[in-house]
Amino acid sequence: LLIVIGILALLASFALPVFLRYQEKSKISSYVLPMVKACAYDALAFCMSERAADATNVTMEVTSLPNCKKATQVASYSLKITITGTFTCEASGHISNGTITGELDGIDLYKAQCILNNESIHCQILPKL
Repeated sequence: LLIVIGILALLASFALPVFLRYQEKSKISSYVLPMVKACAYDALAFCMSERAADATNVTMEVTSLPNCKKATQVASYSLKITITGTFTCEASGHISNGTITGELDGIDLYKAQCILNNESIHCQILPKL
């Protein structure tokens, strides 16, 4: 009986950290990734509505995009969205050269990020470094 209990304790010691990482990643994919995608689509909509004759560089703030501005509290966590880079609004209405990142307070392993580059939006969950 002691051997069985020891084996179960050993298996639990391996399974618990994996479960906690999975739980944190699921919170990021459920709560943060949709908000970051919405911010990225707001930035794209801004460039499409402000079509210029030539490519123009635009510095965007979190407060200038509707979905970024209202995303502050998700579930019982505080959400922080940051925008980095100088976005380029192409004459065709596409957007490039910027990154939108979202993080939850209390989640230390993962973050959600959308990269706007080469006329595309690529969103993913990344480990924090």
